[in-house]
Amino acid sequence: MNIKEFWQEKKYFFVLLIIVLFGFFLRLKGYLINPSFWHDECGLAWNIKFKTYPELFGILNFLQVTPPLFLVLTKLLTKLFGFSELVFRLIPLVSGCSSIIAFYFLAKKVLNKNLNILLAVFFFAINSNLINYSFEFKPYSLDVLLTILCLLLFINLDINKLSRKKVLFYGILLAILPWFSFVSVFIIAGGLLFKVIRVGNDRGKINGKWKMENGKLPIHLFPFRNFLALSIPLIISLLIYVKFYVIANYTGTTMPQGWQNYFINNIGQFLELLIGNIKYLFSPVKFVLFTLIFMLWGLVLLLKEKSRFLFISLTSFLLLILASCLHLYPFGERLVLFLIPIFLLLMFKPLDLISLNNKLKSGFIILLFFLTFYPQFIQTKDFLIFKQVDREEYAREMMDFMMKKIEPNDIIFVNSPSEPEFAYYYSFYSKKNQIIQENFENLKKLNYLKKLNGLKSGYYWFYLPIDYLNIPVFPWIEGWAKDKNIIFYQKTGKKYHGLLMYVQIK
Repeated sequence: MNIKEFWQEKKYFFVLLIIVLFGFFLRLKGYLINPSFWHDECGLAWNIKFKTYPELFGILNFLQVTPPLFLVLTKLLTKLFGFSELVFRLIPLVSGCSSIIAFYFLAKKVLNKNLNILLAVFFFAINSNLINYSFEFKPYSLDVLLTILCLLLFINLDINKLSRKKVLFYGILLAILPWFSFVSVFIIAGGLLFKVIRVGNDRGKINGKWKMENGKLPIHLFPFRNFLALSIPLIISLLIYVKFYVIANYTGTTMPQGWQNYFINNIGQFLELLIGNIKYLFSPVKFVLFTLIFMLWGLVLLLKEKSRFLFISLTSFLLLILASCLHLYPFGERLVLFLIPIFLLLMFKPLDLISLNNKLKSGFIILLFFLTFYPQFIQTKDFLIFKQVDREEYAREMMDFMMKKIEPNDIIFVNSPSEPEFAYYYSFYSKKNQIIQENFENLKKLNYLKKLNGLKSGYYWFYLPIDYLNIPVFPWIEGWAKDKNIIFYQKTGKKYHGLLMYVQIK
């Protein structure tokens, strides 16, 4: 290596280091701001605080469905460091930061030019959803990390050259992953199918042609024992997983109904969901058509290269679509966050074609690239200057304020959507106030007002971090309270969020 190449390599890794640290900074900043938990975070936190380790493998309260080992590992952290938002969000933060480094190694497998690798890592690091879910107590950041690691594993894994013990080790490792991440099943299945098709290829061909014995492909070229050692632990784990966890949670919660609009029923709905997901995953994308052009272009280029990454990713994507068609897994928004690294590399592959020898094509690619990605680059400045993360509910701040002001005889009114927020944050106080939990079966205005008018005289705190989304009742409560003695009123969020009132009923 001459001096010029040495300094070029040094500059390359220096720029890479700056990008990685910048990604760390954006995630760590949101983590340290430490916003109040929102609805789902409160539900998961309550389950971890009050359920035993075995119970975390069963049906969770507040309609939550989350990989059990993600919850178990978080519970272990709370035993070591106590209960706080920062502790609960530690795994998503570490996963979010680690995924930037892992994505760099994956990009090296797919992209051919150093500049394109740096650009891909940069736009991965500044992706708004990847940043946000790095400091939110949900497993989606871990989904992204494990997706990248599984892709790297299957791209590099050659079971022909590994000892039986090493193959068994990888099999046990793969068997554990679905308990940390639901979506790892799709990548693992895609990777195994890739190995089934490719296994024996290196040993079974000479100069690109199959070695034959008596006109037949010799069966000994297929390493059955190694493949079984890789597959059997996973199969056993999945059988246990489906029997004792998936079926129980699928039938025991309303999760499928809550995401029913993200199940695919026809080709038109698939295209609609795909476009909606791209808008969500790469917000604030302006030209979805350009994004699709880049993805399809990248797919064609990788097909020509016979890319292992493409085969595994495409197979995993098709399995995801099949699961959505069978109403087993929704094809929607944060539940498919793990597709970001796959889509991103597809979109960046055409940049490998940029060359001074073809200025017209290169100029076209650069123009499309600018129109596709500049909104995300512009949005980065918002992450640099933000000082507050607005989750809109402000459940923690509302609870802290109420607990400082509340009198022993005051009554607390909690609406049904806010039960997870109240249950979790109220558990940190030793107050013994009477609590009225809204349980109105008929959500019609006249019936609701009748129930409110039936409240006995006294002083009431209305703790309402979140409203019903389909039938908002905040306006009904606010209208009902107008002729009452409103001692305190604060609306902290938008239409469906953050209402706290202290009202005297005579």
